[in-house]
Amino acid sequence: MGGLFINVNYIVVPIFLMFVDADKFLKSVGAGSFFLNNLFIVALVYASTALPFTIYLLSGFFVTIPKDYEEAAYVDGSGYFRTMVQIMMPMALPSIITVILFNFLSFWNEYIISMTLLTKDAKTLPVGLMQLMQAQKAAANYGQLYAGLVIVMLPTLILYMMLQKKLTQGMSLGGLKG
Repeated sequence: MGGLFINVNYIVVPIFLMFVDADKFLKSVGAGSFFLNNLFIVALVYASTALPFTIYLLSGFFVTIPKDYEEAAYVDGSGYFRTMVQIMMPMALPSIITVILFNFLSFWNEYIISMTLLTKDAKTLPVGLMQLMQAQKAAANYGQLYAGLVIVMLPTLILYMMLQKKLTQGMSLGGLKG
């Protein structure tokens, strides 16, 4: 729960300083830079900062699922993993899709972490769009700017259109009698 109260924007500088120190250490032992300008590391930072919200939302949903489903699966001879994958995950699909959509939207438009950790050629779309605006300065070439905005908006719109039915469907699939 404590992770929910920490905004990522407040801890980006300590994360950056840790990565700078880690890269200095790697260079001192003869390896190259690994932690800065690495899209995989940025994705790892995004995933780790999304964990508190994801765990909070999914644990709240899994608590509401009746234990009768698990007990029925165990009586039928299902193990823990099979019960989770075949019984619980399909029932939790609407909440899982909600978490995926929220995390996608928050990190698709994220600017500060990617601007701080990706300082060379690799850039995310919001950083590239901001640099496009800065490169134009007073030129007012709105065609390129609006085309960039549409490119940034389209994947979000397509994802929402594909997942709209799952987001609005009921949270419980039913299946218990009596």
